[in-house]
Amino acid sequence: MWKVGKKIFKIILTNHSKYKKRLDTALTEAKIYKKFNKLKEESDKVIFPIKYNNEGHVMVESEHEIVIVKCKQPGDSDVNKIRDEYGKYVNYESDDDNWIIIDRAPYYIEETFWVYGYHPKIQRKTFLWIFENFILKDSKNKYMFKSVQVYANKVLIDCNGKYEMVICKTESDAIRMYNLLEDYARKNKCKYVVFLGMVGKRHVTDTLDRLQKMTGWSRLKLRRRSTRA
Repeated sequence: MWKVGKKIFKIILTNHSKYKKRLDTALTEAKIYKKFNKLKEESDKVIFPIKYNNEGHVMVESEHEIVIVKCKQPGDSDVNKIRDEYGKYVNYESDDDNWIIIDRAPYYIEETFWVYGYHPKIQRKTFLWIFENFILKDSKNKYMFKSVQVYANKVLIDCNGKYEMVICKTESDAIRMYNLLEDYARKNKCKYVVFLGMVGKRHVTDTLDRLQKMTGWSRLKLRRRSTRA
């Protein structure tokens, strides 16, 4: 434990107000706020933020925050008044008797995806990687025509009969990716890419046949709508 009178500030990452990990430490409020503001700037640049976490085989919506805490000094109150996201002052109380909360802010973390053909854990890809490699690349070549669809929790990119498959945590994440890919394709004027929405009922069997031939997976696995279903 820190000595009485010794000032120390930490930035911690929380999810649903539960401690996840420490991100930084400083000895002065000015230095910790400099680091805090840098983290907020990085958060603002996130393109596809994590929306769900796997917790005990259950998908739980994320609620990440970065929080500045200070080692309690003699005379410090147990309760702090800090501003919420609407600018109103609210009371916050730490569940650790040795630390008090100084400030907090929402924090967005870039999601990563399992792209079929790559290792699902150590070779995960970002949204930007998927867009640049599967959509933007050769997008002005009329001989490399591409179509994009969603099936369950999977985004399927068909280029002249060759499938690329992006496996998302949930079906809603797959739809979110599809919409963002379409938005990026439009902004980048990707001429020979078409977005066809969800795989229709009449085409599900053909789609499953193709995916099964490509992956060797069972139909049950291919029909799953989340990675931990």
